[in-house]
Amino acid sequence: MRGKQGWLWLLLPLILGMRDPFKAPESRCPNAALSQWRYAGFVMGPVPVGIVRDEQARWLRVRHGESLPTGGRVVVLNENELVIDTLGRCEPARWRWQRQGMTQNEDRDRRTATHHQPNAGSPSRSRDAGGR
Repeated sequence: MRGKQGWLWLLLPLILGMRDPFKAPESRCPNAALSQWRYAGFVMGPVPVGIVRDEQARWLRVRHGESLPTGGRVVVLNENELVIDTLGRCEPARWRWQRQGMTQNEDRDRRTATHHQPNAGSPSRSRDAGGR
Protein backbone atom coordinates (compact mmCIF):
# COMPACT_ATOMS: atom_id res chain seq x y z
CA MET A 1 0.00 0.00 0.00
CA ARG A 2 2.83 2.37 0.81
CA GLY A 3 4.28 2.08 -2.75
CA LYS A 4 1.01 3.18 -4.36
CA GLN A 5 0.78 6.31 -2.19
CA GLY A 6 4.38 7.29 -3.11
CA TRP A 7 3.52 7.28 -6.81
CA LEU A 8 0.42 9.31 -6.12
CA TRP A 9 2.48 12.08 -4.51
CA LEU A 10 4.81 12.16 -7.51
CA LEU A 11 1.94 12.31 -10.00
CA LEU A 12 -0.15 14.83 -8.03
CA PRO A 13 1.66 17.97 -9.35
CA LEU A 14 1.26 16.74 -12.94
CA ILE A 15 -2.40 15.97 -12.42
CA LEU A 16 -3.04 19.40 -10.88
CA GLY A 17 -1.09 21.21 -13.61
CA MET A 18 1.63 22.51 -11.33
CA ARG A 19 5.08 23.27 -12.70
CA ASP A 20 7.95 20.83 -12.38
CA PRO A 21 9.78 21.75 -9.16
CA PHE A 22 13.10 20.62 -10.67
CA LYS A 23 12.79 22.87 -13.69
CA ALA A 24 13.91 26.52 -13.51
CA PRO A 25 10.94 28.90 -13.55
CA GLU A 26 10.27 30.70 -16.81
CA SER A 27 11.38 34.30 -16.80
CA ARG A 28 8.80 36.94 -17.62
CA CYS A 29 11.63 39.38 -18.24
CA PRO A 30 12.57 40.11 -21.87
CA ASN A 31 16.22 40.95 -21.02
CA ALA A 32 17.60 38.99 -23.97
CA ALA A 33 15.31 40.83 -26.39
CA LEU A 34 15.86 44.28 -24.86
CA SER A 35 19.64 43.92 -24.93
CA GLN A 36 19.45 43.77 -28.75
CA TRP A 37 17.30 46.89 -29.19
CA ARG A 38 18.83 50.02 -30.79
CA TYR A 39 17.46 53.54 -30.40
CA ALA A 40 17.91 54.86 -33.93
CA GLY A 41 15.92 58.05 -34.32
CA PHE A 42 13.60 60.69 -32.99
CA VAL A 43 10.82 62.58 -34.78
CA MET A 44 9.73 65.85 -33.16
CA GLY A 45 6.10 66.76 -33.64
CA PRO A 46 2.87 67.26 -31.71
CA VAL A 47 3.48 63.76 -30.32
CA PRO A 48 7.22 62.97 -30.39
CA VAL A 49 8.06 59.52 -31.76
CA GLY A 50 11.12 57.39 -31.13
CA ILE A 51 12.35 54.92 -33.73
CA VAL A 52 13.67 51.63 -32.33
CA ARG A 53 15.07 48.57 -34.04
CA ASP A 54 14.07 45.46 -32.06
CA GLU A 55 15.74 42.07 -31.65
CA GLN A 56 14.12 40.76 -34.84
CA ALA A 57 15.39 43.75 -36.89
CA ARG A 58 11.87 45.23 -37.08
CA TRP A 59 11.40 48.99 -36.82
CA LEU A 60 9.12 50.12 -34.00
CA ARG A 61 7.64 53.56 -33.35
CA VAL A 62 7.38 54.33 -29.64
CA ARG A 63 5.76 57.24 -27.81
CA HIS A 64 6.05 58.52 -24.22
CA GLY A 65 3.74 56.56 -21.88
CA GLU A 66 3.07 53.84 -24.44
CA SER A 67 3.00 50.15 -23.44
CA LEU A 68 5.34 47.97 -25.47
CA PRO A 69 5.02 44.41 -26.82
CA THR A 70 7.69 43.34 -24.30
CA GLY A 71 5.41 44.44 -21.48
CA GLY A 72 7.30 47.58 -20.47
CA ARG A 73 6.35 51.25 -20.72
CA VAL A 74 8.20 54.22 -22.24
CA VAL A 75 8.98 56.65 -19.42
CA VAL A 76 11.55 58.94 -21.09
CA LEU A 77 11.69 59.79 -24.77
CA ASN A 78 13.73 62.66 -26.13
CA GLU A 79 16.22 63.44 -28.88
CA ASN A 80 19.10 61.75 -27.04
CA GLU A 81 17.61 59.04 -24.84
CA LEU A 82 14.95 56.35 -24.53
CA VAL A 83 14.09 54.79 -21.15
CA ILE A 84 11.72 51.86 -20.62
CA ASP A 85 10.32 50.79 -17.25
CA THR A 86 9.92 46.99 -17.11
CA LEU A 87 7.22 47.31 -14.43
CA GLY A 88 9.13 45.25 -11.88
CA ARG A 89 9.61 42.23 -14.14
CA CYS A 90 13.34 42.64 -14.63
CA GLU A 91 16.54 43.61 -12.95
CA PRO A 92 17.38 46.38 -13.73
CA ALA A 93 13.87 47.81 -13.55
CA ARG A 94 14.65 50.45 -16.19
CA TRP A 95 16.42 49.99 -19.51
CA ARG A 96 18.16 53.01 -21.02
CA TRP A 97 19.44 53.60 -24.56
CA GLN A 98 21.38 56.52 -25.96
CA ARG A 99 20.45 57.39 -29.50
CA GLN A 100 22.89 56.07 -32.08
CA GLY A 101 25.04 58.68 -33.92
CA MET A 102 23.60 61.19 -36.33
CA THR A 103 23.29 60.25 -39.94
CA GLN A 104 24.97 62.28 -42.64
CA ASN A 105 21.60 63.64 -43.84
CA GLU A 106 20.48 64.58 -40.34
CA ASP A 107 23.69 66.53 -39.74
CA ARG A 108 23.27 68.35 -43.06
CA ASP A 109 19.66 69.27 -42.24
CA ARG A 110 20.64 70.52 -38.80
CA ARG A 111 23.36 72.81 -40.22
CA THR A 112 20.95 74.29 -42.77
CA ALA A 113 18.30 74.96 -40.16
CA THR A 114 20.62 76.54 -37.59
CA HIS A 115 22.92 78.67 -39.73
CA HIS A 116 21.69 82.09 -40.76
CA GLN A 117 21.94 82.65 -44.47
CA PRO A 118 22.58 86.30 -45.37
CA ASN A 119 20.08 87.92 -47.74
CA ALA A 120 17.96 84.81 -47.73
CA GLY A 121 14.60 85.59 -49.28
CA SER A 122 15.53 89.19 -50.20
CA PRO A 123 15.85 90.44 -53.78
CA SER A 124 19.31 90.63 -55.27
CA ARG A 125 20.96 94.06 -55.22
CA SER A 126 23.38 93.37 -58.05
CA ARG A 127 23.09 95.21 -61.32
CA ASP A 128 21.82 93.44 -64.39
CA ALA A 129 23.85 93.18 -67.59
CA GLY A 130 22.25 96.35 -69.05
CA GLY A 131 24.27 98.57 -66.69
CA ARG A 132 21.42 99.99 -64.68
